[in-house]
Amino acid sequence: MRRYQKYLLVITGAVLFAYVGAAGTAVYGQTDGRLAGQAVDGINGKEETGPGIGLKDINTEESAKEQELMGNIPAASETDSLILVVGQGEADISLSYHTKDDKGIWTEEFVTAGRYGKNGATGDKKEGDKKTPLGTYRFTMAFGVKENPGSILPYHQLTDTDYWVDDPGSSHYNQLVDSSSTKKDWKSAEHMAAMVPFYNYGLALDYNSDRVPGKGSAIFLHCMNGAADIGTSGCVKVSEEYMKKLVTSVDEETRIVIVSDISQLEQE
Repeated sequence: MRRYQKYLLVITGAVLFAYVGAAGTAVYGQTDGRLAGQAVDGINGKEETGPGIGLKDINTEESAKEQELMGNIPAASETDSLILVVGQGEADISLSYHTKDDKGIWTEEFVTAGRYGKNGATGDKKEGDKKTPLGTYRFTMAFGVKENPGSILPYHQLTDTDYWVDDPGSSHYNQLVDSSSTKKDWKSAEHMAAMVPFYNYGLALDYNSDRVPGKGSAIFLHCMNGAADIGTSGCVKVSEEYMKKLVTSVDEETRIVIVSDISQLEQE
């Protein structure tokens, strides 16, 4: 357990290091640029370029730590691709994308930072609590204001009449509806196409697929909006660069695992 706790601490430190840089400036949620490239490449065991960041010794054990980490995630035995979201305090998160080869070996493709619920995460999600639901989920669809970048999942390009209903009293609760062809029975709903840049690209989680009134709705993985971005009403968000990568990588078997702390991955 302590070994993969250190593993996530290294990931988090590398990502945060990439934000501040030599000039002390950053775009939250992105690991772009020279320093960020070194951080992510170091985590993946690639040869570093330019100034070192102290990860070379860790790189020699990286694959073993990756396998140990994945071994503590039950969903990893059910899929060849997995997104891991780990809370880092308040609304901050690290998000990593992992793939498994035909020999069963897991590889971390990338790691970045982002945000989730303004009030953290919970195992008992309620509509309006501004918390992200903990657990393991699949994706039901990809969507976006922008054109399809090459999604594997069915992709819906948003139009001005698209709304996601978040009114528990509506018969369309937790559903995407076309307001031009649907009789309105809701008092509140997200106007999807107006959510720029957040919904430039997005993936819908299958959270509350039974549409239990009040259990929470519109839980997405979507884009964030730079350094001034704050926590969400329940979604998970990362930079548009990484969101586009995810939209073009995940499929119907991909799992997203959300934990508020890495210790939650400990097997019982």
